Amino acid sequence: MFDYLKGATKIHRTEYAYWRFKHFHINHVMLPYSGFVLSVIPIYLLFGYFDYQHLQADAWIATVTRFVFSFLCVALLLILKRYSPKHLDLAELTLVLCVYWSLTYIGQMAMEQGDFNYQSGGILVMAYIGALSRLPFKASLFGLSFMALCYVVMITPMRLEHDFAEEVDRLSIVIGIYFICLIACLRRESETHKSFQQFCQIRSQQLKLRASQSKLALQTVTDPLTELKNRLYLTQNASLLIQNAKQSDKTLSLLMIDIDNFKSINDSYGHQVGDNVIFGVAQIIRQHCGRYTGMNIRYGGEEFLSVFYCFDKDQLLSVAESILTDVAKLYWPDKDLRVTVSIGAAIDEFNAADIKALTLNELIGQGDSALYRAKKSGKNCIETN
Repeated sequence: MFDYLKGATKIHRTEYAYWRFKHFHINHVMLPYSGFVLSVIPIYLLFGYFDYQHLQADAWIATVTRFVFSFLCVALLLILKRYSPKHLDLAELTLVLCVYWSLTYIGQMAMEQGDFNYQSGGILVMAYIGALSRLPFKASLFGLSFMALCYVVMITPMRLEHDFAEEVDRLSIVIGIYFICLIACLRRESETHKSFQQFCQIRSQQLKLRASQSKLALQTVTDPLTELKNRLYLTQNASLLIQNAKQSDKTLSLLMIDIDNFKSINDSYGHQVGDNVIFGVAQIIRQHCGRYTGMNIRYGGEEFLSVFYCFDKDQLLSVAESILTDVAKLYWPDKDLRVTVSIGAAIDEFNAADIKALTLNELIGQGDSALYRAKKSGKNCIETN
């Protein structure tokens, strides 16, 4: 009991937590066990056989009552299960109470005909709530209390007049079953809360694991120094890049960018300064190319690759000129250091339907050749294929 009260206090602490528990209760408790509600309908109908033994001429009323409630129970539960699961608990409670009332009403009919031995069937409905139902505790408490009240109001007065001692004994059994079922419902609710807490823990662990996997996957294709993508990313996405170029009916183009005299920078100022230079150049490449492509790759130690499928030759050279100009503006005053880059531009200008287009590797090879010519031409310049 105390476990349930503590669990309920924690779960209902916030509105979000309440609706999260409600969603869990519907999808993991009510829906999987909704079939048990239907399983008791045949039992309810089979007792119609005894109606003819106890009610005789009025047995048809009891039979019609049983079939009407059975049909409503099956139809309503199937409809709600498919279209509105959030109302399953209310529907089950309503139907259980209607079934109990019908049994009590049939028992009352039997007493009016002088038969005082046909009023105990409602105990089975109380047992159903305690054993098979997965109703929330509050709903179970209301249902059991309603049943006990129905029995006391509709059955007890007439039976007390007929046989006081026997009815006192029956009433004590009804009250005993009421409390036993109530305790069973309380224990079930406590177990539901524990299951919900375990579900939340497992779900939280799954989300953390998924986030860690996504982070790890991103790290494997990201260069840690520049935060640009690495060559593994290029390998994994090359086919997608070519597919996008074909779908957009654009030529594929690229820039191969290499920092001039980088070895001498490392030798003269150390690797820390060299890393700062690489990072600075990478940020300029990201600034000028990031809006056009996600393919900004740290291709080698001091070499970068940017791939586009939305540029013609003039646009490609314009971006290359911007990179060349802004890199030349980089300055490290404590080292009195400035750097430049050489750029090889390559564009697949023969991407017509009747001419074989270049593969990405072939285009990279042409860009690399253009970069080599830029280096041979005195560096800090742009060459094209």
